Order: sequence, then structure tokens, then C-alpha cells
Amino acid sequence: MKEVRKVGIIGIGPRGGYALERLVLELARQKSLHNIHFSLFEPTGNFGNGPVYDLHQNPSNWINITERVMELPRREALDSPDLKIPSFPSYHEWVGKDYDTISEDTMDTYPPRNQIGKYLSQRFESLTLPLMATNRVSMYEEEVRKIDYSNKDTIQILTDTGTHTGYDEVVLTIGHQLTEASQQIKDWDKFASDKGSINLFKAPYPTTAYLDHQNLNGKSCIGIRGFGLAMIDVVRAISEKFGKFILEDGQTRACTYQAGKECHVMYVPFSLDGLPSVPKPLNARVDNWFEPSKAALIRFEEQIGDQQTQQKAGSPLFLIASFAPIAAAIYAQLPKPAHAQNLSKTGVEELVIQWLKDQTIDHPLITPGNQPALKSMEEFVEMAIGNRPISLDYCIGQVWRHCQPSIYRALSFNNCSDRVFAEIIALDESTKRYSYGPPVDSIQQLLALGRAGALNLEFVNDPHIELTEKGWRFDLEGRSVTATMMIDSVLDAPKIKSVRSPIVKNLLEDNLMKVVHDDLGIKTDKYGYLLSKNNDSDKPIALLGRLAKGTVIGVDAILECFGPRPRQWAEQAAAKHIDWLHKMKAAM
Repeated sequence: MKEVRKVGIIGIGPRGGYALERLVLELARQKSLHNIHFSLFEPTGNFGNGPVYDLHQNPSNWINITERVMELPRREALDSPDLKIPSFPSYHEWVGKDYDTISEDTMDTYPPRNQIGKYLSQRFESLTLPLMATNRVSMYEEEVRKIDYSNKDTIQILTDTGTHTGYDEVVLTIGHQLTEASQQIKDWDKFASDKGSINLFKAPYPTTAYLDHQNLNGKSCIGIRGFGLAMIDVVRAISEKFGKFILEDGQTRACTYQAGKECHVMYVPFSLDGLPSVPKPLNARVDNWFEPSKAALIRFEEQIGDQQTQQKAGSPLFLIASFAPIAAAIYAQLPKPAHAQNLSKTGVEELVIQWLKDQTIDHPLITPGNQPALKSMEEFVEMAIGNRPISLDYCIGQVWRHCQPSIYRALSFNNCSDRVFAEIIALDESTKRYSYGPPVDSIQQLLALGRAGALNLEFVNDPHIELTEKGWRFDLEGRSVTATMMIDSVLDAPKIKSVRSPIVKNLLEDNLMKVVHDDLGIKTDKYGYLLSKNNDSDKPIALLGRLAKGTVIGVDAILECFGPRPRQWAEQAAAKHIDWLHKMKAAM
């Protein structure tokens, strides 16, 4: 029997780094951190922070979660005779902010993603240096192409540079994967490929791809496919290359845009519905208006977590019906609610249910979806800073955000049918224009660009686009404009059969993964281990994160990277190693 058990971790971003940390600490707690070796694979070389939190990315890429709720936990020190790992501060300790003493009127901050990357990178390094010094960790800047489990006794990991053998367990903590391009993008790629003056960029990141391109200049007209958070990063990056934003009001975050000399860049973003992202509340004082009581959240989680209720559910209505009274009660208590037209609490609850089922409904309490995007953005900013009566849809979106942790806990590994759970995930996704919205500053910058004539929203709502010798010609309601540069800012959903990365394709071809309803994601058990078609979880291969959507919900947020899923996997992985140690001892 071999003397060292080998564990491979594929994808060492924040989730992979935390999974390693939890497994190391769990094994140390049980005095079993021996006879084990960890192999870490990260193709970008960004060990601990991954590509999303790349240290060298443009500072114009902001996170969309306020530092105030960035509760990444402190790591306690590990002190044993043969291994000493130092403690590492929580994010709040590291950044030097004590939110118990900071005034609730202080503006929330949303730092650049590379700052979060520094925290993650330093945390990872402080963990792995002692492990490397004691020969417990190896790191490989390689792309894993295939996991070979054909002989059932050991796992091989095949990468772009070679083969690593003899693994007893593998966990995939891979994030966003390459997906099959849409037909529109394929057509545009073919169109632009042989035209020197017309350029298509098929991803918003890294921003250097277009910022450093010779055809980007002060007179460029740039089409942007998508009208969400990535679009904001794209626009901010290019705007800061050719000019600067000047803050005019520290309270409202209103600003102006000052373009450089002879700069007339124009942005033409568009989406299928033309609806803008909705800013989060400016500070804790406004945000607290939308926070349910602890008692309300406990009742809510108990209701939606009831297994019989889940099993009987024919739609997400059980979730919506449990949420509606919370949103209605909060709406009634807002300092500045929109005029409720004498609606009873029950009437507001019914309206909440209607809106969550169909966000296109027309009602005086709902922000009209057909009004100009700039007008909606202006109104939402005023709501976010507390200067305008709150529309019901804004209230629903912010209350939903506060309820999301409860939803994610209660409905991951639920008893709902696959179809119903797919509809629940779609419902959660539909709220993200509100619940995952950007900071007020981001929308104020877009408004400043609109006033400066740089942001053209005349074509934002599903325009007709024709490919011409001069570029992409936008036509809508008698108006037209032609862009010579197009940037795709739409980040694809994790539909498994659309993923084109070799590792996922090979896992599917080898029948090592079971796809959840409608190609949504991968089926795993509660510890993250892959389930086969007959729901067996006897394979020593686990999957945590984005591609598990369909088994779990709420997989994309950084707080979830430090959440219960990596901890649960680590506890089970530790139990498996301890069992192996016992067998090894018995065989001696």
C-alpha cells in the first residue's frame, strides 16, 4: 500500500484556495495532516485569486458587492511540531475597516477587483509557503484537459503539458468556462475577420485587448453587446483612457465627464430588453430600510426549506408566496414609499407576487419598463440615495438581495423537481438586475457620459443590426448609427452542453457527470461529489462552484466561495483521508 495519498485541486481561484485551506485545517484539527500531498492546478498562474481577481487588471473593473458586507473570515493559526501556518486576518481586518464603528451614513465602497485579488493572493501564499516547505503542496501553471478515471483505482490528470498520475481524489473548483459562441457572434466574427478597420472583441475582459488596440481612438463609435455590469466596466475603462470623471457632489455621487481634446468617443450599448442595472443603496442607512428582521428570515427559511413543501411544489410560487409578505411589510414601513393608492397589505403582497411572476406588468407603483433608460437610471439613483419615493420593484429587488442567503441555504440540495428548481434559478436570475446591481457611482458615471453625448441609449432596446462595409449599422425607430468596433460584454450562463472547455467535454463524454434538467448544470451530492446517472456518488471526483448550478443555487458570488460548500467538501474529504489512514495502519 502506498504511503502518501494524493489530492488534486483544479482551479485555484478564491473557491479553490479556500477549499484547500479548509481541508488543511480540518485534517490538522483531527491530527491527520500527514501522508497526504496536494497538487494545485491553475492555468493563469493567479494562484489564490484566479483570473477574475487578477492583480494586473485595469482598476476600472470594480466589484459589485460593498466592502461593508465582504465578511471573508479570519483564518486561525496552525501550530504543530512539524508545521506552522500563520493566522490571516479577515478582509475587514486586512483593509483596516471596523464597520461596528463606521457611521451608517458613510458611503459604501466598492473597490477595484485587483484589490480583492491582493487579499486573496496574500492569504493563499501565507497558507501554501509552509505547506511547500514541508513537501505537502505542488503547484502547476497548467491547463487541465482531462481527468482519467478509467481504471477506477487511481486518477490521472492530463494537462496541456503532460500527465500527472496516482491521484486518489480530485476536486474541480473551476469558474467561468469557454462556451459555444452564439450564432450572432459567429456571424460577426466571420464578418470582421478580414476587415482591418472593423474589430470584434468577443469578451469584455481583459480590457487591454481593446484599450491597447490601434483602432481605438478618440473618434471611435463602439457597439457593446449587453447592458449589464460588464458593460459598465468596458465603458469606464475606455472613458478613463480618453478623459476623466469629476465628482461634483460627494453626497449624491453626481459627476461630470471631461473628455480629452478632440475626443468624441461614442458608446452604443444594447440588449434584448434595454433595461438598465439598478444601483444598490448608497449606504448602510438606506440599505437597512430593506433588511428583514432576523425572526422574519428564520420563518422564511423554515417555510421554503420544508421538504414536503418542496416535493409538492409545481412551480416557484411557494417561494414567491413566502417572500411576498416580507417585501410588503417592509414596503409599508419605508420612510419614502411610492404612493400606495390605498392598497391594503394584502394588495401589495399580491402585486409583489404578480411582479415576480411577470416583471413587465404595468402599475403606478412599478417603475415603467418602457420609459427611456436614462430616465429610469436617474430615478433609481434618487431612490438609492434616499431622495425619491421608493418604487415597489426597487424595494422587492433590495429585499430579495437580503433574502438570498436564506434562499441559497434552504434551496440548495432541495426536494423540488428538476424543472421547478430550474424555474427557481431563473427567478433568482431575473432579480439580479436589482439584487446584483452596481454602486451608485457607476450609474452616475453612465449618466455623466449621457449628458456629455458619449453614451447613446437610443438603440439600447433590441435594435436591428445590419452588417455593412463600414461596420455594424444600428437601426431603431427611424434612427441609425454605425459602429466600427463591437465588444461582447454578455457573460454566458453555465449551460453544461454549451461549455467548450476540454475538461468539461471529456468528463461528459466519459459519463463521469450527470447533467441536471435542461442542460442547467452538474448533479452533485451535498458534499460536492459528482453523481452518476443512477445517483451514485462513489467517484472520488467533486465539483464546487459555477458548473454545479442546478444542484446548488447562488454559486457565483465571492461570499459563496467562502461559504458552506467548500467547508462541507473539506469535512468529507478529510473523513475519506482519515479512513484511508486507518486502512493503511491496519495493513501494516
